[in-house]
Amino acid sequence: MAWGKCHVLPVSPGKFSLATATSLTPPPPLATAEAPMYSPPRAGDSDSEGSLLLSDVSASPPRGRCSPPPPPPPKPRPSPKRTATAKCKPKPKPKPKAKPKPVASAGTAAAPPPPLPSAALSDPHGLASRIAAAPALVAATSTVSSSSFRRLVQSRNPSFDPVAAFSVPAPAPTPAPAPAPTEVPTAAAAQCAAPEAPPRARPKRVHPNSVSEVPPAVAEAEQPKRPRGSGEGNFVRLNINGYGRKRTFRNAKARRPTKYRSWRRQRFGGVKPQGCGDEEGDFVAEALIEREKKGAVGDAGVLKAMEAAREDPSEQNLESLLRLAYGYDSFRKGQLEAIQKVVAGESTMLVLPTGAGKSLCYQIPAMILPGLTLVVSPLLSLMVDQLRKLPAFLPGGLLASNQTSDEFHETLQRLRGGDIKVLFVSPERFLNEEFLLIFRDALPISLVAIDEAHCISEWSHNFRPSYLRLRASLLRRKLNVQCILAMTATATTQTLEEIVNALEIPSNNLIKTSQIRDNLQLSISTSDNRLKDLLLLLKSSPFVDMKSIIVYCKFQGETDYVSKCLCDSSISAKSYHSGLPMKNRSRVQELFCSNKIRVVVATVAFGMGLDKSDVEGVIHYSLPESLEEYVQETGRAGRDGRLSHCHLLLDSTTFYKIRSLSHSDGVDEYAISKFLYQVFSCENSTGSICALVKESTSRKFDIKEEVLLTVLTQLEIGGQQYLRLLPQFSVTCTLYFHKTSPQLLADKDVLVRSVLNKSETKDGNFVFDVTKIANDLDITVNEVIDHLQQLKFSGEISFELKDPAYCYVILKKPDDLNTLSAKITKWLSEVESSKIMKLDAMFALANFAVRGCQRTDGCSGSQHTQCIQKKIMEYFSKNEATSDNDYCAQPHKSSPFLQADIKVFLQSNSFAKFTPRAVARIMHGVSSPGFPSATWSKNHFWGRYVEVDFPVVMEAAKAELVKLVGKGE
Repeated sequence: MAWGKCHVLPVSPGKFSLATATSLTPPPPLATAEAPMYSPPRAGDSDSEGSLLLSDVSASPPRGRCSPPPPPPPKPRPSPKRTATAKCKPKPKPKPKAKPKPVASAGTAAAPPPPLPSAALSDPHGLASRIAAAPALVAATSTVSSSSFRRLVQSRNPSFDPVAAFSVPAPAPTPAPAPAPTEVPTAAAAQCAAPEAPPRARPKRVHPNSVSEVPPAVAEAEQPKRPRGSGEGNFVRLNINGYGRKRTFRNAKARRPTKYRSWRRQRFGGVKPQGCGDEEGDFVAEALIEREKKGAVGDAGVLKAMEAAREDPSEQNLESLLRLAYGYDSFRKGQLEAIQKVVAGESTMLVLPTGAGKSLCYQIPAMILPGLTLVVSPLLSLMVDQLRKLPAFLPGGLLASNQTSDEFHETLQRLRGGDIKVLFVSPERFLNEEFLLIFRDALPISLVAIDEAHCISEWSHNFRPSYLRLRASLLRRKLNVQCILAMTATATTQTLEEIVNALEIPSNNLIKTSQIRDNLQLSISTSDNRLKDLLLLLKSSPFVDMKSIIVYCKFQGETDYVSKCLCDSSISAKSYHSGLPMKNRSRVQELFCSNKIRVVVATVAFGMGLDKSDVEGVIHYSLPESLEEYVQETGRAGRDGRLSHCHLLLDSTTFYKIRSLSHSDGVDEYAISKFLYQVFSCENSTGSICALVKESTSRKFDIKEEVLLTVLTQLEIGGQQYLRLLPQFSVTCTLYFHKTSPQLLADKDVLVRSVLNKSETKDGNFVFDVTKIANDLDITVNEVIDHLQQLKFSGEISFELKDPAYCYVILKKPDDLNTLSAKITKWLSEVESSKIMKLDAMFALANFAVRGCQRTDGCSGSQHTQCIQKKIMEYFSKNEATSDNDYCAQPHKSSPFLQADIKVFLQSNSFAKFTPRAVARIMHGVSSPGFPSATWSKNHFWGRYVEVDFPVVMEAAKAELVKLVGKGE
């Protein structure tokens, strides 16, 4: 096979793109999507609710169409019979629609059906044309709302014509094959070319870190057939459901409903969607199909109300729009004021109770404001639920890491065509400069709504590093955003001050209502045998008559065990936690929503996106980690306004165990110092791309991965910017050659030549660091992977990526690393102390209710609604999270056997290199990257001193380690 010459195409000073001349027709270059969310402690967005646990539901609860605005004091819920009809009725199974027969006019043949468009996340069935053609509302909306938005987009970018750029040409006779091109275009070169052909029907699984839109090439090469189960590249490994594999069920009676059994078979015309095949993709597609089935409802009166509200956003016009669009008679407290401020272009901080309708406060402005509404949400499941609940006449979209190339491009096309009014994204998207470039000058953004805004503050109960980057300066500089709406359900005064300062929200634009509802009966009791007491509670009044109960546990294994025990006691229950597959979690939530199971035993992961207003009871099997968490979890009961009951089982042993886990994020100053030396090592020069493999770095310094990310984020957004974080990549690549020999291919391809120079040979294959190749060629990591992907589709190579890493570019090296490490260590220590104080405040409140309450003002027995509400109000009004020391369990300050046991432990494990913190963690039964529980929990000292204060154990361990060093051991 003849090969041409290697071309180096100049792009900009110091940059070049790669092009390889081949006699093969190249496949279209791949556009890539963002990196998967990595949230603490493993919080995978994207639906990872492991230890970073966000627990707010922003969707509006259902309300009656003609009910009086403020309901009277909650009426006791009538005790239903066991055979009573469930309130939350399961959705009927969709009946298969008969394919309509085309009716041909006289003298003419029936026209063939139009070709189906490529799959899109927001329109996976290609139903947009069917829905838009029928109801007058959608047609009118496209002329009044979407068209005006589209005109605004084109006025900002007059050279861009979405109709010409993205319209699918009519099918034409297949022309003769064109001669093979002489070059393989690179991603950089392809971006400059105008799209000349529609996207390929077959979706291409792309690298998850890039959002660059690459138009497909004119000619399509025949792609090599992908072997099933092959380990060829990380893209193939992501297709965990396989190709064409039938789903099987162990129990035929437990089959899922038809619409969930195989959503691929519900495509119109029998065409399977071009999905990615992973479980999150299925979950997203199923949820969106359910939204599409709702169709477009309403009438042209909604459009008139929208126009009236645009001209005059008065209370009367906004309530008219609310009534016509949602069927509600009036706004809830805080909603109207927030909507009016946002429509007026004023940034606003909104604090509403869980389930009080925060999502309504950005949906109505999205109808009225001319530009795009960008909603930042922390979890994929929450984004999908919010998108599904958008009104049918308010077009929405979602950019997620699990989208296929076609789905991603379809969303971008709709964005640039002005056909999306509400776009949901994760906070990690703001790491990607290419994503931010999408909105520069071309897409006007009227509003950025930040859900779970308490995560912006490190003093929150579950702050998240990716949220720290959301600052008003970034949003205005990168997105030209002037109006920001921050929403949360729980926040202390200190947390609110941090959010308001970060987003530059005027202090008089803080809208805050009571963070607890009046229809909740709160009770607490001590327990020495929680499982026994839970069973008694569920079989006694008032819980015995309830049809929907949530039991919250702290640990995943605990949820499975409790759920099994409940089932053994003839109580229908299922467990729910982030360790379960996505489809299993979705199934449990579906069964609970349709009242097919009575009890869900869950971690705090359960509740985001829960569309069920008649939860009658919430039981805390484990102590919540903070009062914020307690308020959010109890707030998931009684959203229908009826009287509901929430009970807490107080166990001091569980309290001490959770308190020990609060020290798992702690870091010593010398460990931070060693980490910073690696970050700014001599090999990492200013301006170069650097990478830290997450797992090995975490194990080396005995620091959790999410803490490493927090430190790197502080180095980026602190007082001095030392580096710029990049999306996370897998940086270790193994290259396999199939056709041309490595040396011959290197003569024609400069990237392959660089790989051969920078790689190691293992088992005849080439292993290299992707960042080193990028630095050697002065290109981005995206361009390296794009070019490897092109070679892979030409059949020349295959490759496999592993070792996910934190990637960054050094902007400035610190003058004094020791001072910087001391500053970061002090800040991390303050965050750890704040977390422990929140837990102590929660225990103090529960202990006061049990031991200190005088049983007056409505308190009696285990019922403590009045005193608990009073303590909660006092807590949220303080500047700092403080606890009542009189009722807080203080850990022991000493133990007569502590010193001796530490000495024996060190002598019997002399092979390991311990630090005082590592010894204290083992004595408290806390796992760490360097000393995992899988290994050290077998030691009989594991968790022995959990009730002794952690700093006391650390000091004792330090003293014994000094003695060993003095003896030379």
